[in-house]
Amino acid sequence: MGTVAASPSSSSAPSAASTLATQSFTGISTYSSDFQAILQREDAIAQLPITTLENSESSNLSAKQALIALNPVVATVATSVAALGQLASGQGLAATSSDSTTVSVVNTGATSPANYTISNITLGTAASELSLTGYANASTTPLGVQGQNKFTLVVGSNTYNLDITGNDNLTGLKNAINNSGAPVTASILSSGSSNYLSITANNVGATTLTLNTAPQTADLITNNGTGTEKSVAGYPDTGTTAVSGSGIVDLTVGGGSVIPLNISANNNLTGLMNAINGAGAGVTASITTSGGQNYLSVVAAGGPVAITLNDTPAASPVSLISHTNQGVSASFTLNGTINVTNQATNVFSSVIPGVTFTLQKSSASTVNLSLATDPTQLTNALQTFVSAYNALANQVTEETGTGAGALGGNSIIRDISEDLGQLSSYFASSTSTVRSLSDLGITFDTTGQMSLDTSVVPGFSSTQMSDAFKFFGSSNTGFAAFANNFTQISDPLSGSIRNDENGIDTDNTNLASQISTLQARATLTHNANSLRLEAADALVAQLESSQNTLNAEIQSINYVNYGRTLSANGQ
Repeated sequence: MGTVAASPSSSSAPSAASTLATQSFTGISTYSSDFQAILQREDAIAQLPITTLENSESSNLSAKQALIALNPVVATVATSVAALGQLASGQGLAATSSDSTTVSVVNTGATSPANYTISNITLGTAASELSLTGYANASTTPLGVQGQNKFTLVVGSNTYNLDITGNDNLTGLKNAINNSGAPVTASILSSGSSNYLSITANNVGATTLTLNTAPQTADLITNNGTGTEKSVAGYPDTGTTAVSGSGIVDLTVGGGSVIPLNISANNNLTGLMNAINGAGAGVTASITTSGGQNYLSVVAAGGPVAITLNDTPAASPVSLISHTNQGVSASFTLNGTINVTNQATNVFSSVIPGVTFTLQKSSASTVNLSLATDPTQLTNALQTFVSAYNALANQVTEETGTGAGALGGNSIIRDISEDLGQLSSYFASSTSTVRSLSDLGITFDTTGQMSLDTSVVPGFSSTQMSDAFKFFGSSNTGFAAFANNFTQISDPLSGSIRNDENGIDTDNTNLASQISTLQARATLTHNANSLRLEAADALVAQLESSQNTLNAEIQSINYVNYGRTLSANGQ
């Protein structure tokens, strides 16, 4: 009796391994190994088309990985060729400054050489102010009088209303400013034991930047109508902390008239208590202490009655910040005659066509800006192109000939090879001083690799440089037009490589479906064969058992009749 497992597929494809690999046949007759061999052979035959499909699937995946690796290499060639055309369209102009620490400059699209001057430079600065008062603790120290928690922030011509009720401290005010939508940034600066609010405009330029209190009537005590009221807030001390923003507090008892209490000379909790008790309003004020805070208590002599105690608004808002740095607008003189003033920026991109320059500092000196052809730009662009070309040529070589990789025979490799040939053999007009890549210092070795002599272009005359730019042309003409050939191959959405990848995905989806179908069919065939062979094995085993029984009976008769076992010929 033996057990033989069906041979697993040797394919490296990503499809699930055949379920036959885990099936086995167990026999009980002496012919079980033969039955097992029959089952194993049937399984191997069933696995052949599955293995073929799995190998195709694996080859497809290898080709897709090769395409994915090839795509950026092709795209780099397209980019480098297009860059040469872009450089040619701008004549390779570079913008330079005679003093970049005062005025820096970049060419953003200029196509003609030119010279400019920038003088009488005033650097634009942002408005930036600091709080007039320092606060011991940015998170707990109140900014002013209890209840006076509203402020107005003015930036330019816009006013922003701030309310820090429930967050009466420097941090609360900073957050309110930063959340207001105003074009400023508030922060907290520490100096010694004090904290200060700093507000800086987000943009440079002269502007209005103010932060003032917005005084309002504020309830100083509760108003529950019981005739016994308590101050809304506690005060750290009774003799120094102000309780009123204006120094005038209005007291009313029941339906009586308003009684103004002037505590300007004693603007503190004790002064307020004494003023109430001296008003003859039928109420008694006292001070209680709880949790380290002092509270005002007001009790009516006649029982339950409404009592109000309101802090009246100050006569005028109070400024919280300095007004010493309201920003400076940028200004300068262009070419000695054109005055550019009142600018809320230090970066200028529309003053000189195709040029962006930035004021770095104020100066009375004159800074020269120039636009001139820079051979270094062309040399660098050519070197980038040479490197990109060589990388792609190497990829093509690896996918051609007897040692071709996963893309051997693929039409994309043939297309790329033809496009590279067009690049390397391109010739311009015979009347030009630059007609081919060799005129630019590019040569080829025996393996087809490019190399660049970086000393050639810097030695060009103005005519040669002009002809070089004509040689490269633009996106639609000249050498640079070949960029489109490579873009059509490498475009991530519609390029040839992308289309091939999509085709591989579709093919592999179909292969996976076929593999699944064949595996299911092979499993059914295996199970059916296994059942039949098991039945045959059981029958053979039964016959073998009967034969053994018969042999034993014959042997027993021989012993009885002859006293020994006879051989096959009766001897």
